[in-house]
Amino acid sequence: MDIYEARLSDLPALVALAESFHAEAGGSYPFRIDRVRSFLAQAIASPDFLAVVAGEAACGFLIARAGTNYLTGERMAEEVAMYVHPDQRSAGLAWSFIKRFEAWAVTTAGCTVVKLTAQHSARPEAVARLYRRSGYAAAETAFIKRL
Repeated sequence: MDIYEARLSDLPALVALAESFHAEAGGSYPFRIDRVRSFLAQAIASPDFLAVVAGEAACGFLIARAGTNYLTGERMAEEVAMYVHPDQRSAGLAWSFIKRFEAWAVTTAGCTVVKLTAQHSARPEAVARLYRRSGYAAAETAFIKRL
């Protein structure tokens, strides 16, 4: 399945996938469609972001950004969101997204470190296995509290 850089014409499909991701992950925060659309448009247009889509009828995406690590000064790329529709999860798309992300991080963004995240409510064991098989090690845990 083809993975290609997202275009603005992909926004409706990306927003729909993001909404599915949010519903599946069980986020305790509201899904604000206008905010999501605006963020995705920014990610598509900015050279500091990678926004890729899988499939002619979009069935997955990865959004990542690059910047400078505030502690080390190294260029670091971090995944913002990655989602593959449940019907396509055994097709190796997540692994393909990771390889595309790593290639972009090194060749385009000039990064020496990459970071992937996993939402605890979105199949964390499966995601952790994929990340470990791809050469990643657990580095941190985040905690969130709504006020």
